[in-house]
Amino acid sequence: MYRVLLLYPYSTQKNDGRWYPSEPLGLLYIATYLNSALRDKGANVSLKILDTHMEGPEVCIKTGRGFRSGMTDEQIMERIRDFDPHIVGITNSYTSGTENVIELIKTVKSVAPSCKIVLGGAHSTIAHKQMIEIPEVDAIVRGEGEETFKELVLALTNAGSLKEIMGLTYKEQGQAVVNEDRPLIPNIDSIPIPDRGLLPYDKYLLHSSRHYLDTMNIPVGTMITSRGCPYRCIFCSTQKVWRNLWRPRSPENVLKEIESLMQNYGVKEVSFQDDQFMGDKDRIKDLCRLIIDRNIPISMIAPPGLSPARLDEETLALMAKAGFYRICFSIDVGTESSKKFVRKPVNLKMMRTLVLKANSMGLWTYGTFVIGFPDETAADIRATISYAYRLRLDYCIFYIAQPHLGSDLYDYYVSRGKISISEVQKYHTMDESLYGTDHVSAEELVRLRDSAARGYLLRYILRFLNPLYVVNEFLPKIASPRKLKYFIRLFRLLRIYK
Repeated sequence: MYRVLLLYPYSTQKNDGRWYPSEPLGLLYIATYLNSALRDKGANVSLKILDTHMEGPEVCIKTGRGFRSGMTDEQIMERIRDFDPHIVGITNSYTSGTENVIELIKTVKSVAPSCKIVLGGAHSTIAHKQMIEIPEVDAIVRGEGEETFKELVLALTNAGSLKEIMGLTYKEQGQAVVNEDRPLIPNIDSIPIPDRGLLPYDKYLLHSSRHYLDTMNIPVGTMITSRGCPYRCIFCSTQKVWRNLWRPRSPENVLKEIESLMQNYGVKEVSFQDDQFMGDKDRIKDLCRLIIDRNIPISMIAPPGLSPARLDEETLALMAKAGFYRICFSIDVGTESSKKFVRKPVNLKMMRTLVLKANSMGLWTYGTFVIGFPDETAADIRATISYAYRLRLDYCIFYIAQPHLGSDLYDYYVSRGKISISEVQKYHTMDESLYGTDHVSAEELVRLRDSAARGYLLRYILRFLNPLYVVNEFLPKIASPRKLKYFIRLFRLLRIYK
C-alpha cells in the first residue's frame, strides 16, 4: 500500500487569537481527483488529508515567530508516524505563510526522512526555482495541480520517470529540472466535485460561526465556481497561476454542489471564493434563475468581491431574489490616475448609481479599496478615501498596496529598486505595510488606512440624518423579519468590535 498524505499548513500571526480556516478546497480538489483517477487504474494507494490549521488546541501556541493557530509539532509528528507516508504534499499558497511551510517540511522529515516532499499552491508555483532549492523538497507541482499530481503519484508508485510530467519541477541527482508547463484543463465541469468526506467536515461547519461572523445563516460552506480572471490588475498575482484564462463551471454543475452541501451537511449559506465570480454575468443570471425556479432556500455571498464592470440592475435583482443578501464591490481605486495605473476596469462615475440600485433592492453593500500605490501622494490617498465615502456603501475595507510575488506591482518595485529579489519570502500583507510610496512612508500609510476606517463609521452614522437615504436605501435592508434579525446581529457585532 502506497500512502499519500496531503497537509494544509498551520497559521502564525503576530497577535494572540486562535482562528479557524474554511475547508482547504485546493487539497480537496487534488485528493478527490486523485482518488477517482486511481480507482480507474486499480492503483493500491491510500490517501489522507491533514489540516494542521484546523486541528490542534483551541488556544494559540506561542512560538519564536508569534502565535500559532493549529497543531503542535508533537501532534503533527504523531499523526505522521501513525500514517507513515511515502509522499507528503504540502500546499504553499501565500508568500506570507512560507515560513510555516518550511517549518512544516522540517517537522515531517524529522519523523519520515525517506518520504518524498511535494509542494503546490500559488507561491510554490511562482517561486518554484527558489522553493526547489530547499534541501528537503523533492518536487513542486506548478499551477493547476490535479493532472500533474496524479501523474507524479503514478510515476513514484511504479518507479517511473518524471521527465515527461508537464507542470513539474523536481530534483534529479541534486539538480533542479523544470518540465514544460501543463495546459490548463479546458472544461472544469470534468473535475469531480470535492469530496468533503475526506475531512472531518463537521469541524469546519462548527467553526464557520467564528470564521464568518457577519453571515446571515450558519453553517456556511465554501465553493469555487470558476478558475482564473481575465483582468490584469497590477497588484494581483493570480494571472501568474491561471495565465489570465477564466474558466467557469456551468450553472447546473454549481447547483449540484450547492444541493450536495445542503442535503449532506446541512449547509444554509454558501460563500463563493472565486477570483472572478462575475466572469460571465449571464452564467450568474442562469444560476440565479435555477435557484429561484427550484425554490432552493440558500443564502449566498462572494467575499473576494464582484467586478463592478460585470454588474447591472437586472443581474443584481436576480441575485437578490435568489438568495444573495450582501454584495462586495471590488472597486479598489478612487481616482482616474490610480485606475489607469492599476488597470482596473471600473467606471468610477457610475459606481454611485450601482450602489444606489443595490441598496434600494435591500442588498447590504461594501467595497474594497487599495491605497499606497508607488506614485501616490497623501492627497491622492485622501481623494480615494473621500470617493469611497461618497458611494454610501454600508461598509468600506481599505487595503494597502504591497508588492506580492507574482504581481506586476512586484516587478515594478524591483525595476525601480524599491525591493530586491532576495526579499521574496519577506512577510507582508495588504493589512500592514513594509513599503511606502514615493511620497508617503509605510508608517503614514497605516495611519491613513486606520483613519479612513474610523472616518467611515462616523459618516455612516451621520447618513441616517438624511430621510431620503433612510427611506430609499436603508429600510429595504430590514424590510422582513429575516432581514431585521440580520441587522440586529450586525449591530451587536459592531458594538463588540467598535
